[in-house]
Amino acid sequence: MVKRIKSRYGDERIISITEDGRYKVQGRSLYTRHGDGLFDFEGGPCYIVGDRLLDIDNTPIIEKIEIDKDIVEKNYAGCIITVKEKNVKVSKKFNKQSK
Repeated sequence: MVKRIKSRYGDERIISITEDGRYKVQGRSLYTRHGDGLFDFEGGPCYIVGDRLLDIDNTPIIEKIEIDKDIVEKNYAGCIITVKEKNVKVSKKFNKQSK
């Protein structure tokens, strides 16, 4: 996990980094708005291509947003965010190759 944030309604969003350097954002949400370059959780945050990923220390620019299709839990949602910064630092905790 990279960070935990709260929506304006107090629902927790978990931001983690994938092995390939993308960010996964998941959390409880009764509904979402999503479309071409947009993913908006109920109560936030709203991610838009071209904006900065503000909840991350190095504030990379969002290049692509995909719906996380692996989520099957009811009232739960998520997205996978690709950023323009190609050298995203993966913590040893998330890097399976490190020992």
